[in-house]
Amino acid sequence: MKEHAFSNNQWKWIEVDLQTEEAELQKLIPIDTLPDEWDKQGGEEEQNNLQMNRNINHKKAIWGSLVYKLKPHDKDSRKVFRFYLSEDTLITGNLDFLETEGLDKELVLQNMATADTAIEGMMAIIDEVIASILIQVDATEVAIRKLLWELQKSNGQKVLNQLIDLRHQLLLLKNLTIPVQEIHMVIEEAFDEKHHNQPLYKRADKQLDRCHYLIREYTQEVSTMVSVEDVTASVAGNEIMKTLTVITLLFTPISAWGAWWGMNFKHMPELNWTYAYLFAGIFIMLNTLLLYSFLKKKGWLGDLLKRNK
Repeated sequence: MKEHAFSNNQWKWIEVDLQTEEAELQKLIPIDTLPDEWDKQGGEEEQNNLQMNRNINHKKAIWGSLVYKLKPHDKDSRKVFRFYLSEDTLITGNLDFLETEGLDKELVLQNMATADTAIEGMMAIIDEVIASILIQVDATEVAIRKLLWELQKSNGQKVLNQLIDLRHQLLLLKNLTIPVQEIHMVIEEAFDEKHHNQPLYKRADKQLDRCHYLIREYTQEVSTMVSVEDVTASVAGNEIMKTLTVITLLFTPISAWGAWWGMNFKHMPELNWTYAYLFAGIFIMLNTLLLYSFLKKKGWLGDLLKRNK
């Protein structure tokens, strides 16, 4: 357990290991403030949770848990920290600064040193959590830009799979951002208005707006790319069907006349002609050319042939 005091001991931040220091935790938090489930769950909580003290006669406080790290392709990478927050006390459990990119404990302590209350101290942590989310958003942006040019060169199952992965990443980033936004909103609901005008609180508000904006816009970009992929696949499918249809039509004369002369009647004078084979070949070729000319005149071949040229 580590305890940090700030603003001439007006408030403190206490770091605890909820799995091994449960007894010490119960001594730190007023008994009439928290429900039993909070400390009983300890380090086992694996989802976002947020509650507040609704009894106006008791100390103003909020508590819960926050998922602050989750890798896109590894659901077991989820990192959750639990917290208790009042005006003069901030308690966090299982918050690992070393394993999460963007979480700088030294910077958090520096920002906390300028805070007058534990609420601002919590905002210092939230500020770092948002920064780590923005790092992931920037990485997703790079992937989108790269895929944007790949989509121009080629399309296929590989590109579609990458688009699905990007959609999933953006969905996870949104899933990380919403609970942080909720904590920001509940602080406004639970505590006095004077805390809402502090620099760290205002900065978190702007950063959350930026997170939501970027995630929304990148999601729209990916959706547009998926639409382009769908249109490209549809056009390619239409071209294939058109090609097969044209080939089928052009082979219709040889199929029809071959079937005609292939009938097993006894009296078929053409079979005894000296130049019957040559006549049949020329006749079928002329029929094919006439059919081709008809299709071209109608414009049913134009786009296909121009595309090949």
